[in-house]
Amino acid sequence: MRLFVALDVRGDIGEQLFAWQRRLQQTPAQVRWVRPDQYHITVKFIGFAETAQLDPICRRLDQAAAQVPAFPLVIQGLSRLESRGKVRIIMAEIGSPGRRITRLHRLIDQEMGALGFDLDTRPLRPHLTLGRVRSNHSLNKLLRRLEHYNADRMDPLGPWWISEALLMESIPSPEGTSYRRLHRAPLPPAAPSDPANHHA
Repeated sequence: MRLFVALDVRGDIGEQLFAWQRRLQQTPAQVRWVRPDQYHITVKFIGFAETAQLDPICRRLDQAAAQVPAFPLVIQGLSRLESRGKVRIIMAEIGSPGRRITRLHRLIDQEMGALGFDLDTRPLRPHLTLGRVRSNHSLNKLLRRLEHYNADRMDPLGPWWISEALLMESIPSPEGTSYRRLHRAPLPPAAPSDPANHHA
């Protein structure tokens, strides 16, 4: 099984993202677009695991999630993710007041490392993948349209509250990758005095 930990996207937030995605799809750029029912925010890529490892993975994920009170997220705008100078990903930038998503990532990373999985060597850049670029064909047209949705030109979308971390299985197929939820790790409620409440 190919596993990762993700956060969910509230329905109305996903609908607005899909509306923006449809406008980007009007360009002839060659992009494999993510279906709205597959939207998620990856916190930790675990990698390949055996079925026998599922129970300890779930226990460790529960331990990490229990240390981070529920927190809000916002969509700051749309952007692109490059690798070796090439645009690879069209994405939504995620903002986390108080950087609580970073704390959650660090704790999950440590717990998975204790089970023998690779530790992350790069800082988390929270994002939601909208599409994966397949070629440079008409890419400039897409990038020009993408500029209309960057963080400098729009108000944040949200917030919405994160109350659980999800263990997901990635299932590849000729039609594209699909995802299956295997476990839900609840986050404790935010206290009334929690500074995160002031961002909601």
